[in-house]
Amino acid sequence: MRPAAGRPLPPTSSLPSLRRLDELTESRLFSALDDLFAIYCPVSVPKLAFEHVSKPSRRSLLNQPPPLTDSGYNSGYPSDNEDDDDEKDSPEGHLAPIRTDELERAFAIKWLERLVSCAADEDPRPACFSSDEAQQSVLEQAADLLVALLNPVHDGVDHPDENQDEEDGFWREFTFAMPDRLIPITVRLNDGLAGAADHTDVGLQTWGASIVLCRMLCESPSRFGVTRDNLGPSPKIVELGAGTGLVSLCLGQLFPRLGIEQVSVVATDYHPSVIANLERNIAANSVDGTSPVQACVLDWADTKLEGPMQEVKADMIIATDVVYAPEHAAMLYDCASRILAPGGTFWLLQTVRQNGRHGDHADSVEPVFGDRALDEKPGVLKILSSERLEKVDGVGRGDETFYRLFRIGRDA
Repeated sequence: MRPAAGRPLPPTSSLPSLRRLDELTESRLFSALDDLFAIYCPVSVPKLAFEHVSKPSRRSLLNQPPPLTDSGYNSGYPSDNEDDDDEKDSPEGHLAPIRTDELERAFAIKWLERLVSCAADEDPRPACFSSDEAQQSVLEQAADLLVALLNPVHDGVDHPDENQDEEDGFWREFTFAMPDRLIPITVRLNDGLAGAADHTDVGLQTWGASIVLCRMLCESPSRFGVTRDNLGPSPKIVELGAGTGLVSLCLGQLFPRLGIEQVSVVATDYHPSVIANLERNIAANSVDGTSPVQACVLDWADTKLEGPMQEVKADMIIATDVVYAPEHAAMLYDCASRILAPGGTFWLLQTVRQNGRHGDHADSVEPVFGDRALDEKPGVLKILSSERLEKVDGVGRGDETFYRLFRIGRDA
């Protein structure tokens, strides 16, 4: 049964039976997947008319990662002045009841799971597929849909969890694609506690730079030296100013996928409310109550290292958007000098805000690390390379202009 033009029907009445997969056509399967994308992924995944797309174009579409999740400051919501009747008559108004129907969602999940199970047979290939590429396309789309259905974001914009109390803030999910992997990395965070005692504490919010860095890490781990050959089987990673823990939690999932099973990720911050929320987020992303990520209090100005920070030097340090005052760059230098292992790398992604009260700090990193590098003492930290990264549309606050990525290390 097919819907009126542009209006997919509920999954229970439109998805074809998979009992005899060989009797289905390739076009019918792609059409069914398109309808599910239109219902459950209206923003993040475009509808794809695969029967009208050439193989090279189809592959390029499939290899596109899903759009980055907005940091929450530029997210657009419908105007309160929109007419309710117009919304009901629109395609989105038609799909809204289907999208929120748990029976329909459960049916779609079961159908997709069965499709993956049936379509995964490689020898012989099911007769409904004209090529190995078409078979792989179905598997990839079905996997993407399963991720979306099991981790729902109904309209492409993260909203507060209705089951959470108001003082608990709201839970958000961030998804990052990996090349040649069907299942992306997904991190769930309690982001922006409404009941925090100090509402100005920046560590209670996920900022654009951390989202940008997570995407880069997942797209190209080797660019950052995140390989077993470079870091060994049991590296120690430290994040400075971890905030909500997005980068650390992303790395906690990324390393095992790269064959690095014994990684230890220490997410550090200073403010008590940030540490409490960080521990909560680590628990929310743990598997069977365990996680390679642990939270630790770290004061950049304190020379005393406690807890996991005093055990082993860091093979890699990561910090995103942590320079908010003229003295922060110097404090970062002193802290990184104490905890970075010989041969280790410090990745610093700085957000440049050319307008506003933080604009004066945009150039504070290079002078500090440059001046220290002129010292005659061996082993001083210095900037090994830097590059400018343009701001991504829809990610981060409006006052963010661009980013600078610094690779920092010691003289050989």
